[in-house]
Amino acid sequence: MLQVENLESWYGQTQVLWRVDIDVRAGEMVGILGRNGAGKTTLLRTIAGLQPRSRGSVMLDGRPILGTDATDIARAGLSFVRESGRMASSLTVNQHLMVGQRLARLRGRPGRSLADIWRTFPLLEPLQNRLAGLLSGGQRQTLALAIAYVSDPKVVLIDEPSAGLAPKVAYELFQTLKALTATGTTLLVVEQQPAWLVGLANRGYLLDLGRIVKAGSIQEVITEAA
Repeated sequence: MLQVENLESWYGQTQVLWRVDIDVRAGEMVGILGRNGAGKTTLLRTIAGLQPRSRGSVMLDGRPILGTDATDIARAGLSFVRESGRMASSLTVNQHLMVGQRLARLRGRPGRSLADIWRTFPLLEPLQNRLAGLLSGGQRQTLALAIAYVSDPKVVLIDEPSAGLAPKVAYELFQTLKALTATGTTLLVVEQQPAWLVGLANRGYLLDLGRIVKAGSIQEVITEAA
């Protein structure tokens, strides 16, 4: 579903990724681990078309997307959930979900119904008319995932879903990720706290100073990272 080969990326003249290879198959959750500064967020930004300078190969469902405009990559079926669930604070939960449904139509896909959303994200149903700017951190992160889900993506990139969340809230959020994979949603998850991915991610990669230094089961990658 998502194949990354020999991916390299730069900030100005500074290279931050070196020959990164990643494979994410349809319907699985794959974790990207690594310490701060390893290049994890840069990797997601490069895949999503948000890095101005990069080279290599990124294939989404057999289609080359590297070097394509970020908007076109989103229309091709890739959703990017950024750290802390960044979104327009002046829109309500329902309005954000309608934006996601509109993106599904631009992708030529049916999208998900609001009934699907309330089943998968029951936390959001009583918050339908609340402004996003008034949501808690966990509610905002849940809404960001719901916006991606309602747009019927092929692959969802998720950056640090547990960042800034209390352990109980993070646990509930990762249970939601588990529910998403049960629906066949394909996830590539960057996470600073590897324990959250145990029992959820099918496989993992360890990124260090812009290079993949370990690939295997999530437990193997966590052991290497310790």
